[in-house]
Formats: sequence, C-alpha cells, structure tokens
Amino acid sequence: MSDGRYSEGEFRVGQVLSRTFSVLSRNLLPFCVVTAIAYLPSLWLMAERGQRISTSHVLLLILVGVLLSIVLNALSEAIVLFGAFEDMRGRPVNLMASAQVGLNRLFPVLGVAILVGLFAGIAALFFVVPGFIVLTMLFVAMPACIVERLGPMQSLGRSRELTKGHRWAIFGLWFLVAIVVAIGSGLAGRIGALIGGFALSLLLNLIWGALAGAFNAIMVVVAYHDLRVAKEGVDTDKIASVFD
Repeated sequence: MSDGRYSEGEFRVGQVLSRTFSVLSRNLLPFCVVTAIAYLPSLWLMAERGQRISTSHVLLLILVGVLLSIVLNALSEAIVLFGAFEDMRGRPVNLMASAQVGLNRLFPVLGVAILVGLFAGIAALFFVVPGFIVLTMLFVAMPACIVERLGPMQSLGRSRELTKGHRWAIFGLWFLVAIVVAIGSGLAGRIGALIGGFALSLLLNLIWGALAGAFNAIMVVVAYHDLRVAKEGVDTDKIASVFD
C-alpha cells in the first residue's frame, strides 16, 4: 500500500474502501479466524433462541452473551488493528504479537467500547439521528486508544478531533457498510435455512459475521490512518512506530 503525502482535508471514502479490501485480501484467513471467535457468543445466542427455556435462563444467557461479545469484539478489533498496521508497513502479520498488543490495551479498549455504546445509546433515545451523529464522531476512537495509548475519554476526544470536517464522508462510509452487512446477514440466514436447515444457517452466519467483523475492523483502522495523514501529514511508519 502506498502512503504518500496528503493535502489538508483530503479524505476519500473510495480510497478507504479500496485499501480495506486490499488489507483484508492479503490476510483473509488470520483476520477472519480472530473475528469468527469474537462472533461466537452472538451465534450461541442465536442457537439458544429456538430452545424452550425459562425466562430467567433467557435473561442470563443474554447477559453472558452480551458481556462476552463486548470483550471479544473489543479484543478482536485491537488484534486486527495491530495486524492491519503491520500489513500497511509491509511486514508479515503475526497473530501472537497482535494478541499481545490487544491484551496489553484490553481495559482501555473495553472502556472505549462501553463508552461509545453508552453515548450512542443515550443519544439514540432522543431520536435516531443523534445516535448516528455520535457514532460518526467516535468512529476512530478505538485505533486512537491503541495507537496513541490514550485513556477511554481521551480517545473519544481524539476521535472527535480527527473526524471534524469529514463527518459526512465518515457517516456515508459506515452507514453504507452497515446496510450491506445487514442485507448479507439476512441472506445468509435465509439461504442456509432453505438449503440445509438451522445448522447451515448458523454456519453461514458465522462465516458472514467473521468477514463483516474483519472488514469493519480494518475499515476503522484505515480511516484512522487516512484521517491522520490528511489532517497531520504523518505516514504509516510514523503512526505505527508506537508499536516498535
């Protein structure tokens, strides 16, 4: 991937998507394995949904599943983030090294994930649009937390700073991908159920969920990289030098 120098204000959605596909295609298996593990709690809840169980059991399953999903999704995003940066620097992706980075920053990363969800949820209570605005403003909080080693609140502030002036483009980026992911998830479930029943439906959902999770994590990393290049004139090596 070529980095080059970007003029102030240059941030292109098409370029982010293109680079995301490039990074994912070079690391499809390792990244999807990581995100597939993170998707397992959601799959587990889907499998249990059809069982006849008590209301209290359902509530416990939901609580455990949500907690596991938060932890594993945050950790998987951190792992993929580090791996994506290594790929962007022309280095081989090492999942063990990536996992070490993710574990070292696990608690701040969890803080960011919880705060983003909390603020977006509160905003959405007033109306859907404020929730979208918050998600757009905090779109790159996670890579800011890991790369710049910031605390949760500082990471949210850093994301607001980086996204300023580019929020319509960022909103269009993540909203478009979210629609595609939702359509793909629905199709995977329906096709699996028609061809092979519930088991195949779960398998196809796992595959699609792993692909979507890996793509989203890389997209956030690439967007963070491109925003810093556009606004600050830094290159990939300088951004990722914190990991050396």
